[in-house]
Amino acid sequence: MMFTAATVVHLIGDPCLKLYRAKGKGYWYFEFDGHGLLDTKIVLTERLNDLPLHAWVNEGRTFAAATRAKIEW
Repeated sequence: MMFTAATVVHLIGDPCLKLYRAKGKGYWYFEFDGHGLLDTKIVLTERLNDLPLHAWVNEGRTFAAATRAKIEW
């Protein structure tokens, strides 16, 4: 099943989270931009569909939750 970055972000459901492909670098990254905090997490895979959808959703949710925990400190 093919999916897009927009599908991944939609399923995660965090309005501060985006998913980008690093052009020419061979990886993707999540970006969290909200509440005065900007953070990124690299995912080392060249093509989005090289990882299953559930793995992307899990990575994104875990990253977003960890980043939001930093805000609450």
